Amino acid sequence: RLDGLKFQTAIFTNLSHDHLDYHKSYQDYLNSKLHLFRKLLKKKSNIITDADIPEYKKIKLITKKKKIKLKTISNKKGDLTLLSHKYLGEKQIIKIIYKDKTYNFELNLIGKIQTKNVLMSMIASELSGVKFQDIVNIIHKIKPVYGRLEKVGSIKNNSLVLLDYAHTPDALRTCLQNIKNQFQNRKISIVFGCGGDRDKLKRPSMGKIANEYCHKIYLTDDNPRNENPRKIRESIKKKINKLKINEIPNRENAIKEAVENLSSGDILVVAGKCHEKVQDYGAFKKFFSDKDCILKYIRRKNKHLNNDIKLNILKEISQNKKISTTRKIKKASINSKDIKKGDIFFAIKGKKKDGNNFVNEAFKQGASLAVVNKINNLFKKNKQIKVNNSLSLLTKTSKIIRQNSSSRIIAITGSCGKTSLKEMLKVTLEKFSKVSSSPKSFNNKYGVPLSLFNLNPKHDYGVFEVGMDKKGEIDYLSNIISPDLGIITNISYAHSKNFKNIKGIASAKGEMIDNIKPNGILILNADDTFFNFHMKKALKKKLKILSFGINNKKSDVKLLKIVKINKIFKIFFRINSKKEFFYSRNISKSYVQNFLATIATLNLFFDLKNLSKKIFLDFKLPEGRGDMSKLKVGKKTINLIDESYNSNPLSLKTALKNFGNIKSSKVKKHLLLGDMLELGHHSVSQHCKIGEIINELDIDKVHIIGRDIKKTYQILKNYKKGLVLNNTLEINNLINKELSN
Repeated sequence: RLDGLKFQTAIFTNLSHDHLDYHKSYQDYLNSKLHLFRKLLKKKSNIITDADIPEYKKIKLITKKKKIKLKTISNKKGDLTLLSHKYLGEKQIIKIIYKDKTYNFELNLIGKIQTKNVLMSMIASELSGVKFQDIVNIIHKIKPVYGRLEKVGSIKNNSLVLLDYAHTPDALRTCLQNIKNQFQNRKISIVFGCGGDRDKLKRPSMGKIANEYCHKIYLTDDNPRNENPRKIRESIKKKINKLKINEIPNRENAIKEAVENLSSGDILVVAGKCHEKVQDYGAFKKFFSDKDCILKYIRRKNKHLNNDIKLNILKEISQNKKISTTRKIKKASINSKDIKKGDIFFAIKGKKKDGNNFVNEAFKQGASLAVVNKINNLFKKNKQIKVNNSLSLLTKTSKIIRQNSSSRIIAITGSCGKTSLKEMLKVTLEKFSKVSSSPKSFNNKYGVPLSLFNLNPKHDYGVFEVGMDKKGEIDYLSNIISPDLGIITNISYAHSKNFKNIKGIASAKGEMIDNIKPNGILILNADDTFFNFHMKKALKKKLKILSFGINNKKSDVKLLKIVKINKIFKIFFRINSKKEFFYSRNISKSYVQNFLATIATLNLFFDLKNLSKKIFLDFKLPEGRGDMSKLKVGKKTINLIDESYNSNPLSLKTALKNFGNIKSSKVKKHLLLGDMLELGHHSVSQHCKIGEIINELDIDKVHIIGRDIKKTYQILKNYKKGLVLNNTLEINNLINKELSN
């Protein structure tokens, strides 16, 4: 085909099982390809190839023999090296190094296989006289080639239909593998067949590959030509699970049914014929376009779908088809008092209260829909979704919403500091992007699914915290969240009543590691006792691990020093072997730990050098977590440090040390302590340890209220012992009589 032409640049991409009915052997097929490189290149020409493919050595020999310039791409070391590759929904985020310069760009193409083609094209374009930076600047505008992992149309329930020319075993495997890698946890179905009068050996192999990757298989006719179509299908389905097969000879009917059956987030691949406009039955040919057929049935499907994917998911799971396609919902709530106009109310039946008794109030507040266990006859039935278990529906819906979100999801667990870190991450990320997060401390079986339901699927990030009382809860909740990035703040005796020892707590917190997405990231506190324990578990799952620390010198993000400048501080740290700093108004230990964890996270998504050094200055601690205020009591002023939100051994120890470090020679420092709860059989020992810590700190008087805290009081040195209060009203006497200005 090409004899008589001479080329300046030639590209060798790969070689696979194809056209062997003609070429007879793989070696003959390879030689026919290599004809381009051996015979059809000009002098001083170029060859571009992939240094990681088996044929690379033969191509390199040709370039040496012919004295042709060789340019390579590689995942390890090539002229153009792929440094990192990530998926973000239908996009691919690429980082490369070329001629000692690093470039970042997005590809709006589906499938990693497309990346290889693009990188080779970039080199070829530069060799043709285009500036490389200009190529990088426009690369996001590239659209797929007709029928090569091409997204066809747009479906309102976020399902996808992809058209691909895959008609060989290797091509089909590559196609499905690429889709599986990019869209994890999403079900794949396929419409395909095999051509007649061609390589018959490939048919069972293609059936086996489809069976391996696909949830449903619509087996249909391709181009039967002069063969019996039924016999072709019989050959394909030899290695396919019978429960997966839906055999529909008519190709249009197969595509129609496959599109109609797509649930939210599902993916359909229509493979084989691609750009062909004719279907060949030997005795006759008929005009038929896969793409036109797909678009026809997508338009039909969209007429029965809502614009809001959350409503489509609710419809599917509850099997309630009466919900109007024009209905809209804003947020979800399980508290009828929080309902606003357009919200959806989930009437959850708990141990003490039954949400079904508050449906009336929810609708009066303006609810658009209610999920109920029993229909309220005062309101229209099409505004109510009746199910057996409202919480179960909320949870299932939330999990599918998460799977359909392109947001980068961050999950935080640990014994203390979860909410503060979540807030710090949210506030900081909001300066550069759109962020959804769990409100307050929504970290249990109600709060997590509710937060996920309210996730905006178009936001760049979702930040959620995960709590627990017993073993298995972190596993259950983080499975729903399926985080891209997990953070474990620390391990302490918080909620220890259901655990024999602290290792049991560490093990339960580590359950989140099992549910971080493949190739995901885990951030750990290198100063924590269980750092190595969690790291080993993460390494087994092949997660990327980043660490932060105040004391551990090997931390990826290591605190160096803190310098005070007037009323603010410069926090210096080391990251990527470089010294950096940001300004802050707070330097308490818990704050600095959260600061370092936030830096580790930001560094994954942004270049720290490009961020303002003042991004942390406006961050305020959540209420009850070390926030400071001045109280006017009569003629005196009292400085109050509020640590009342969460008193477990680790958070209390940190709070006490921060308090002890405050320099105050003229006025006294008073401490008012209540019980540390949910410690079970660890309670006595942990309360005693707190007393030992206080004895070593610069704290003048300790006042207590509660039962277990009396163990702490008994350990105190006599001169530190203050009042023992019987009830909260006596706090007034403490402030008025014991505390000075």
